[in-house]
Amino acid sequence: MSIATAGRAVIARHRRAVRGAGQIVRDAGHVIALERSVLASFSDRAPCKPKVRRPPSEAALAEAGQLREGQATGSTAERVVIDLSHYAAVAERLRHVPPAERGGKHGASTAPMQMSEARRYQQLRAHLSYLKLNDAAEALNRVLDQSRTERMTLTAALERLLEIEVEATEARRLAARLRFACLSEPWTLNDFDFAAEPGVDEKPIRDLATLRFLDDASNVLFVGPPGVGKTMLSVALGRAAVDASHRVYFTTAAEPAAKCHKAALEGRWKTCMRFFAGPRLLVIDELSYLPLPEDGASALFQVINQLYLKSSTILTTNVGIADWAGAFGDATVAAAMLDRLLHRAAVAGIDGPSYRLRGHQQQAEVLRQGVNARVS
Repeated sequence: MSIATAGRAVIARHRRAVRGAGQIVRDAGHVIALERSVLASFSDRAPCKPKVRRPPSEAALAEAGQLREGQATGSTAERVVIDLSHYAAVAERLRHVPPAERGGKHGASTAPMQMSEARRYQQLRAHLSYLKLNDAAEALNRVLDQSRTERMTLTAALERLLEIEVEATEARRLAARLRFACLSEPWTLNDFDFAAEPGVDEKPIRDLATLRFLDDASNVLFVGPPGVGKTMLSVALGRAAVDASHRVYFTTAAEPAAKCHKAALEGRWKTCMRFFAGPRLLVIDELSYLPLPEDGASALFQVINQLYLKSSTILTTNVGIADWAGAFGDATVAAAMLDRLLHRAAVAGIDGPSYRLRGHQQQAEVLRQGVNARVS
């Protein structure tokens, strides 16, 4: 026979004696636990009737004599005889009381279990917050509701909770990389119209978008007149590198030259060099568009030299490689810079109509057609 609380928690199991004996043998500690559990199950709406002490039966007296004889012979086991008839009235009463009323008013018997679940939920949220898994902590209640509705396994619910935290963490890291990259526009390679620019070969550009050139610290040079999409392609490749979890920094050619010159005057040359050497990919736009400041070519060479065989560089220029000596005003610096850039590099020469002029021509054509329609 098993004895359980109102919440169906088994607190004791008894083995029956010989048929007809009407008694069982238990440990003294078990008897105390049983009595406490039975008394705790009574409702406070009606007083308990005092137990009637019945004289022990002849079988009980015989069993008690056997116990005394065992103790006299040196047996150390302490045994107690219980007459089950003492609990018959309690069992009969509990049989006719609804489970919600066995613990008192308003179903108090289920409150400890509910409070335990609430405490466990709060402790789980506290653990997630302590581990700085804040997004998982915020989504915990929603995931628990989904697990009940969809009957998810514990493994599936845990995987879903951690997936939310991973996605939020990756989104924060992507936003941080984009802020550091300082890309001029949110362009991607899908925004580039290859059909409208016949001077661009799509296949090698798509191959560059795989970012394999970053593995061996190779460089990319886009050479062509203004408006053919050099900056757009370099930004698109930079965005692909950011999405692939690489550190990228976008700048114009005049910026590192000016910053390095200023750092040299202020005694921060090494700090400035470490900054430009930090990214996995450095994008230098508009080389030779504007004249470099004093010692600007030498400073830019130092930056390129810091990245040589360590990181990759994407460079856009409107000056052909053969004319770099005249553009920089120093043939030695130009030759040294080209030597490092072209050692491992992919050069893409772009020649075609300007994107900006094409847009202007389309707008002019629309206006012309509108004027002709009004005149006619």
